[in-house]
Amino acid sequence: MSLEINIREFKDYIRVDVSGTRTRGKEMEEALELMKRIVEVCRASGIYRVLSVSRVSGQIPTLDAYQIVRMPQKFGWDKNYKLAVVDMNEESRQVTLFTEDVAVNRGFNSKVFDNEEEAKKWLLNL
Repeated sequence: MSLEINIREFKDYIRVDVSGTRTRGKEMEEALELMKRIVEVCRASGIYRVLSVSRVSGQIPTLDAYQIVRMPQKFGWDKNYKLAVVDMNEESRQVTLFTEDVAVNRGFNSKVFDNEEEAKKWLLNL
């Protein structure tokens, strides 16, 4: 995987920093691996609020993004999770917003932001 992933546990949330470049043709595989790692940390800590800050270049194909949101059981995600995503990549933001719509329509608590402060406020209900 050409992504650098740093997952840290805080008192009330899990912070995930992701950077690097998506591998063309392996975007879905990389995303599923990332989600599995997040779920492992959440389950181990008992914390289900996640702040994800993405500085990843490249774009995941829209169909792949849709498939990932449609199959959360594949990586263990359920409706107990609350996910705030800060996508720092202009190129991928439209697809990220699309996945937010799909997730929310499926009953998941997920929102995309363009700044970390607002994302954290929403995540922690501040």
